[in-house]
Amino acid sequence: MPDIVKLEAQRAALLEKLGATGKMRRGSITENYRRCGKPTCACAGGAHPGHGPYYAYTLKVGGKTRTRQLRAGPALDKLEREVSMGRAFRATCDELFKVDEVLCDARPLEPKAAEEKKRSGRTSSTKSPKSSKRS
Repeated sequence: MPDIVKLEAQRAALLEKLGATGKMRRGSITENYRRCGKPTCACAGGAHPGHGPYYAYTLKVGGKTRTRQLRAGPALDKLEREVSMGRAFRATCDELFKVDEVLCDARPLEPKAAEEKKRSGRTSSTKSPKSSKRS
């Protein structure tokens, strides 16, 4: 049987961690290199990775993918911090769900809830219509 006190302490630490979360965003940032297509350019060679890096911030909004192109700089740094914070937030939430599920399973039923569970037989609140004596 899991130690409830230890799980409660772990849960409190996770909630505190969630409370300390800063600005966050959903989505992802990718780094891309592109070839320009000019046959005389250095990027046309097989060993050259291409021009770049170019960065793209991608996010799903209402079932559609939105992409914003970015260059290296303060805007990219800010987005990277926010996306990273969003990932950390989701990971902490997942961990909190796991701890809470174990806690919920480990706790005994409360007396009132157990009593209600025993008495919960199927009863109908509506009466069946009386049959007519006229035939």
